Amino acid sequence: MTRRRRNTPKQQAKTGLAGEAQETDDSSPCAPTTQYQHFIPRFILRRFQVGPVKSKTERQKEFRRSGVDPEFVYYYDIAAGNLDTRPIGKVYGAPNFYQDVRSTHNINELEEKLAVLERQAASIIMDLHNALPQGTFTLKRRSLELLRKFLFIMHYRNVSCSSTYFQADHPQNARSRQWIESFMKQKDIRSAVEFWLYVLRYYLDSSHSDIMRDAAELVEKYGELGLQKMMIESHILPDLEHFPAYTYHVHANKYFFSIWEAAEGEEFIVTQNSFGLWEGLADGSPDLHRIFVVSPRIALVLRNIMLRPEMREVIKPIPLMSSLLNVNPAPPTPTYASGHLNQAHFQSARSMSNYRSSQQGENDSFMFKITKLSRPQTLQFNSVVLINVQKTGSLTFLSRGSMLRTARAFRSLPTNFPASELLVPLIAHLTTTMETPPSQSPATVPDQDVDALTLIDVVLYVLLLQICTGSKQFETKYDRAHLVFKIMEKAKPTLFADEISREVEKAFKVCKYFGDEMPFGEGVSFAPLLSSISNELSSQLFQFMIPCMSKLGAVMSGGETILEELQDEVAVVSFLARASSSPAVWHTLLCTSPQAYEILSKLFKQFTPADSLALTFTRFLHRKRLSSSFSSEFHLAYSLRGVCGMSGPTTITISQTYYKYMASIIQLLGRITLGYLPEPYASQPRERPNARLIYKIPEEHSDFLFSKMKMILRKTLPGYKPSPGGDTLNETLGKWIDEMVIVGCLLWLGKHRRNFLDYILDGFPQDMNFKLFEDEEATASGST
Repeated sequence: MTRRRRNTPKQQAKTGLAGEAQETDDSSPCAPTTQYQHFIPRFILRRFQVGPVKSKTERQKEFRRSGVDPEFVYYYDIAAGNLDTRPIGKVYGAPNFYQDVRSTHNINELEEKLAVLERQAASIIMDLHNALPQGTFTLKRRSLELLRKFLFIMHYRNVSCSSTYFQADHPQNARSRQWIESFMKQKDIRSAVEFWLYVLRYYLDSSHSDIMRDAAELVEKYGELGLQKMMIESHILPDLEHFPAYTYHVHANKYFFSIWEAAEGEEFIVTQNSFGLWEGLADGSPDLHRIFVVSPRIALVLRNIMLRPEMREVIKPIPLMSSLLNVNPAPPTPTYASGHLNQAHFQSARSMSNYRSSQQGENDSFMFKITKLSRPQTLQFNSVVLINVQKTGSLTFLSRGSMLRTARAFRSLPTNFPASELLVPLIAHLTTTMETPPSQSPATVPDQDVDALTLIDVVLYVLLLQICTGSKQFETKYDRAHLVFKIMEKAKPTLFADEISREVEKAFKVCKYFGDEMPFGEGVSFAPLLSSISNELSSQLFQFMIPCMSKLGAVMSGGETILEELQDEVAVVSFLARASSSPAVWHTLLCTSPQAYEILSKLFKQFTPADSLALTFTRFLHRKRLSSSFSSEFHLAYSLRGVCGMSGPTTITISQTYYKYMASIIQLLGRITLGYLPEPYASQPRERPNARLIYKIPEEHSDFLFSKMKMILRKTLPGYKPSPGGDTLNETLGKWIDEMVIVGCLLWLGKHRRNFLDYILDGFPQDMNFKLFEDEEATASGST
């Protein structure tokens, strides 16, 4: 690995910043062999200091007078359950952590190089704190690169990484083992820790531009896809000297930089492993966020570029699981020195790297909007940090009141029960020595949006605790979920219910988007869900609905613990209760699969209000021979579909047959209509969500349309035989169901495969002047 020039240090920070960066006791090569070296820099820990922050001169003066480090922070030892204050100089570090015994001239050289980087980062972060009142912060390219390099090294330097990062026989290094062993032999490196220090030296000695240029050479030679395959599918080639540069490159290009500010009255916290902590899953793979808390007020968050607003519009939607998706930081706004960015700079990784390292690129600037979190968002952010604490770790905060609210909010969520046990002693310590008056609990500080995260509903809490401990048993999982759902309906807002509501809302919105417009009945409870069902039906229900809700966009946990399993099941029951009160959504749900109606219709008592309406209407029509009251058979079928298929939950045969055919046909048409289409149809949009059927069409058009559609369905749908009709009610119902299904299919095609349907309709005789849909532009403008 080629040694590069050292970073050119930024001008020394203002006098008030002296000592902000991590200090070493002695820079002499003859220094004592034992030195406490931090992996969380002192300048960050001083932001959490108990009492006023002192200048370097004041600290030195007091130390000479008393012999005691004058800087302290609150320190919660998780393993011991003890809360006390400890000197900053003796926390979040390890003796001789960066000492390189191979560096014979100065074994603490790496520590000193880190101090240079930290002084530069400390200056930028101080400027950021000063910019908080403006709500924006602007950085030149070199300052931004330096800050990103600092964050990368903050993650890399973590004590948990040093012994395993380059451990050849570590399970997670299976694909890089050959490369590690070859590199160690080539450089005469004798241990994983030595390797770790060697790469740390490379990162410190090379500028951001140097590292990205090394990475660009690899990308030019092997391609991004080739390098990714080495990391994921095969193995890293042994002769890739600069592969650590590619790791840095991925970190720099995969995320956009954002600044998050804690809500007024709340604060961020730090833990032993919280710097560079990853959070969130995209299609099951980490990571959506990298979190770096730099003070009680500010967290620097690297967010995956797939969450940039412009990327969401072009990337195929994939399941995302994250506690921070309700925070929407804006990507930075660039100002290029030349006024614009030449497209030639994007042609390759090398050309982009060359521009960014150029004098012209150096003068580019980036304006960041500081994202101010709400109180619930701040508490949720801290919950992400807390859920990842280790039993042997530690925790530091600035004020007791804020920490108590954070701990209580974290413990109030049942899914955190196991992890929150580690905080019980801390809550006890804080409760007995609160800084706020006893008459005002910190959990009830007035705030209009705090209830969902800080208040605990006792009845719900006790029930969930009984379920977790096994002290309360149920006949079926559905019975259990239904009871929790009913209690949630009356309970105070909680995080448990809030997470369920969020995922239910996602699935509901998707169903509503794909559904028909409904002129009546929205939000009315047509039929309540049964409170108890058989064990067999319960299993069938969750086996069907959990994957179904995932496909509709809800993030389901997968049920690794009893609470996660329960949360998924309660989400299903909650979604079904809401969907059954929306005829359009219920119709969409039952059309997702041929088995949907068979399972979901059993969740209601027989002869629901919708059953009564459908039976009465069809019998009346047949008995009175009122079909002539409609403009055509198509008009009649449209009306029958509205009554028998679009009026809420049903349990009768006519609805069952209709939904079974609809689901089967939609599945079939969904596949075959994505095939080849001639121009101009192939270039036309498929989706027309505002499409509205013209149901009052001439009899001639109606007969021709039903004849053609029945012929198409007979050829494409296995086992389909259209009913000829007849005089009896059952014979007539058979024909009516066929025609209801055709109306439903035409409407689905018009909304979701419009170019395919236009291709079919344009094949009809031109002299018929056939029109099946209203003017969609007028429809869209009229519905806004």
